[in-house]
Amino acid sequence: MSQPPHERLPLNHRLALCGVSIIASLLLITPVTGQTVGRESKGQGQDESIEIRLDELPKPPTEFAKLIHSGAVRLITGGQPTSDPDSLPAGRRLAGETRFTFRYRYDSRARWQVETRLSGAALGQAMVLVRVRFRSLQLITTHEVWIRDPPPSDQFWDNRVVRHEFDHVRISSDPRIEKHFLDAAKEMEQMRVPLSSVAGAGAGGRVENAKVQALIEAGMKQALDDTTDLVRVRYRELDRLTEHGMLPLPRP
Repeated sequence: MSQPPHERLPLNHRLALCGVSIIASLLLITPVTGQTVGRESKGQGQDESIEIRLDELPKPPTEFAKLIHSGAVRLITGGQPTSDPDSLPAGRRLAGETRFTFRYRYDSRARWQVETRLSGAALGQAMVLVRVRFRSLQLITTHEVWIRDPPPSDQFWDNRVVRHEFDHVRISSDPRIEKHFLDAAKEMEQMRVPLSSVAGAGAGGRVENAKVQALIEAGMKQALDDTTDLVRVRYRELDRLTEHGMLPLPRP
């Protein structure tokens, strides 16, 4: 029995915002009095934060300048942190917070071929072999570093809070994080799925472009979720080792 010819999806361009992680960082051993700190999601309510302009600060050290560029870092103050206050030790409040956002962009082409297998004398379930070729694939990372009480400009880059937050930025902007995402996404370059998962409801059960694209998009989101979870774990480990910045970062 001859197999149906390959079918092709047109080129698809995608830009998606799929993961925002808001991470608590440095703590102050100071009781919080006279205020209620609640969990706040970005985009809800009025944003009272203001930007700390880089052109009003001394030139950053080379290591920070590289992180600001590679991690697309924006410094802010004002408003309230977005972390869950119940996650903080009793009697402490946040002095700083790093918020990272991952987006992805890709340009792909997909081909597929319907396969059939015989089980004894009966025709087994039809499967579809999907091959995806990524013409481009990119993870885009941005950061907001929130500082409760910004230090004087001449002391800014030596401040313990600032330095701890940039330790967080160093984790999420590490090239190995992008590689983790790219490797996970490229696992979709060859997929074998049941015909029923990508076929239309009409007669003949032909493969539908939209369902193949939805399959690829679901895989992209899963790759991004896995990468976001990895960074969350690394952030928590940094805070555990340094007691949220109260101790210096252990060096190998």
